[in-house]
Amino acid sequence: MVSAPVYDKSDPKSAEKLYPFHLPLSPEWSEHKDPYGQTAMTAAGAGMFIKQPLIVWGAFILSVISFVNQQPLRQGKDATSPLLVLGMAFAGVMANIMPKMMLPPAGQTPLPA
Repeated sequence: MVSAPVYDKSDPKSAEKLYPFHLPLSPEWSEHKDPYGQTAMTAAGAGMFIKQPLIVWGAFILSVISFVNQQPLRQGKDATSPLLVLGMAFAGVMANIMPKMMLPPAGQTPLPA
């Protein structure tokens, strides 16, 4: 059985993994910080809090960019999952869209009882 290498930052002498694989420490394989994901997560939360659709839609676009540009082998151990960022941005979009879909227009008369 052949499996893909796993980027393991634990001590190479530990016996926890059967086949630990360590990537070379070079600029090409240095740890990657994703600014799009961090910005999207913060903007989605802020957009839900201040009810600003432009910020939330921007966060959704940034989360899609973060999902497409993910580099799992270069992520840190404590990195946020791009799926979690995408879910948070989607929740922000839904939180801004749902009240507009559920409330009746201002000029609509209520149904008679």
